[in-house]
Amino acid sequence: MTDIPTYHVLALSGGGYRSLYTATVLSELESALGRPIASHFDLICGTSAGGMLALGLAANIPAVELKALFEEKGNRIFGCRNLMRRMFGFWLTAKHASTGLRDVLNERFQSMTIGDLKHRVLIPTVNYSTGRGQFFKTPHHPSFELDHRMKLVDVALATAAAPVYFPLSRNERGVFADGGLVGNAPGLFGLHEVRTFLAPNQQAKVRVLSIGTMTIGSTVRGGASLDRGFGKWRGSLFDLVISAQESSVDYMLRQSLGEDYFQIDDKATPDQGKDVKSLDRVSIGSTNTLRDRGVHAAQRALGDPLFKPFRAHQAAAATFYHGTNKNSTNTTEVSC
Repeated sequence: MTDIPTYHVLALSGGGYRSLYTATVLSELESALGRPIASHFDLICGTSAGGMLALGLAANIPAVELKALFEEKGNRIFGCRNLMRRMFGFWLTAKHASTGLRDVLNERFQSMTIGDLKHRVLIPTVNYSTGRGQFFKTPHHPSFELDHRMKLVDVALATAAAPVYFPLSRNERGVFADGGLVGNAPGLFGLHEVRTFLAPNQQAKVRVLSIGTMTIGSTVRGGASLDRGFGKWRGSLFDLVISAQESSVDYMLRQSLGEDYFQIDDKATPDQGKDVKSLDRVSIGSTNTLRDRGVHAAQRALGDPLFKPFRAHQAAAATFYHGTNKNSTNTTEVSC
């Protein structure tokens, strides 16, 4: 009897500085598993700050170092505000310049490209030049011929260009906005990627591990005005978009995969919610809350029987059809 092929997908949600929670979970899991967490997954998906983490893991950067990027560089990423941005941020300009984020990414990724990665990735973003969602991917299918040339810095800036928080990002492929507009929780995209490109026409088993960012559900108070312009919406409009997506994707994956879907996430208590409400709040309080809850979430996952398959899985070496790590000469569509 032929064994059913199994594919494991790691899906990392976006959440700005709240992705310190995600990075902490990854660091704790990697330490407990004793080897790079990327080696447990056949595809790594990440949106916005989760996209930065996904690219880092696929580049074999230890999770503990990715966690340190948020802890040590958070103020540089979310602190670029000149007088103009302090006065008119959210109104006429983005709240933060992208200079700090770009500098941090350049220091970490340097000139690396998607083609240099040895693990499959899928990074959602929105191409504002075409008005469509766009997904940057490693060349793990013969038809993926262009993305491998993209610098990791440009891909990370594209997926993290959160409306009103950061400026739009321009690169050789167009103008881009945050991937959270099309898929803040990318697990559903990962499931589709496996079934369509990695194991088409196969009865493959797919498991998805999703790691959230303690996303606060954006809600309206009972006595709030219902007639609101941008001055009242401001950043909460984007928060609403991503929180609504998170809950919808979680529901669909639970329905589609059952016990083959495992989510690691937490809801902040009312007091902690004050620390982590904003995507760009970098403070002692937010850092402590995100780290503490991340450590506990990882410990809880490690003790859950439903996590055991993710712990045991060893991903096979990826097949790439283009770029630096090309290891296949087959340019016709094949079943993996």
